[in-house]
Amino acid sequence: MTDPVVQQPEPDWIGEVLGTTVKSLEAKLLGEARGFQSTTWRLELSCDPPGAGPASVILKSETSDQDFNAFSRLNNAFGREVGVYTHCTPRLSNHQPAVFATHAGAPSWLLMEDLTHLRSGDQVIGLTYQETLASIQRMAAIHAEFWMDPALHQHDWLPNHGFWFSNPNAEIVEDFFATYGVRFGSDVCQLYRAVLEQTSAVDAALENRPWTLVHGDLRADNLLFAHTVEDPESVIIDWSWASRSVAAIDVAFLVGGSTPQAQRLGRHDDLLLAWHQELVNRGVRDYPLSEARYDMQLSALRCITAGVAMHGFSRGPDTPIRAALFMDDAIQRHAAYALEIDAWAALPDPSGFPLRR
Repeated sequence: MTDPVVQQPEPDWIGEVLGTTVKSLEAKLLGEARGFQSTTWRLELSCDPPGAGPASVILKSETSDQDFNAFSRLNNAFGREVGVYTHCTPRLSNHQPAVFATHAGAPSWLLMEDLTHLRSGDQVIGLTYQETLASIQRMAAIHAEFWMDPALHQHDWLPNHGFWFSNPNAEIVEDFFATYGVRFGSDVCQLYRAVLEQTSAVDAALENRPWTLVHGDLRADNLLFAHTVEDPESVIIDWSWASRSVAAIDVAFLVGGSTPQAQRLGRHDDLLLAWHQELVNRGVRDYPLSEARYDMQLSALRCITAGVAMHGFSRGPDTPIRAALFMDDAIQRHAAYALEIDAWAALPDPSGFPLRR
């Protein structure tokens, strides 16, 4: 039996939402080993008359995996994404993808512009420095558009700091360190345990920082790239974890989880400066570089706990091999990143960390 939460692509209702007649369609399932919270098809359409609708579209629906679907619904993941595409991205010039229609109820779905001609980011391989920089600058433009915008408070679908990695499962912490402690090394383990012990204080510190619309899951698999590898243009997709929060969360999550050390070491200041300068160029005021640096360090502390959450996900017997690989990489990248940028300095209680410089 077909799972009722997955919206199956049928010519009649695709035609209805597009305002045309779809005589037939060919559906190809995309990204089976990438997505957790959605099922995605590319639909090639035959319209009547020819040219009366797009030649192809992307249909994104809820997943048939009951565990992830329950997790998604608990956190209103589709409601957030539909809300962003309905209320937020229309304010952005030339934003991609264009959205033709949405449905936030059950089954939830989005019908979007087909961007499969663009190059996909790959979480296992990771991002180059150029891809990271392009994505940070694109995200900064979105951060600037919604910077301290009171309109964000009007959206009941948009939570405050609603991240999937905020509350790691305490029951698996010791198994987590048994698995990764040797690879982390003593310094990272010390920082990691300090973050877990001070997690409520870290959240309280985030509450007091400037806020904006954040993506909340900015990583390689949620990016597409146009132009050349040397000079890429970034397209940001999948807003299921959108929140009102600290902008630096997106940068720390992207660099910490998706940019290999070989691409980021020695370049952290360059990435911070590029992001901050884009904010300033787009009108953000009263946000000095020193504050941006603090927010980056604080955000890295919050993002590091994604490792415990991913460890919990990866232990499932049905976890795809690719998913297990990218989570293993991301766990180690996030942990190393927090140490690389001296994130310990943003701990509410940094007394156990003497100055290293």
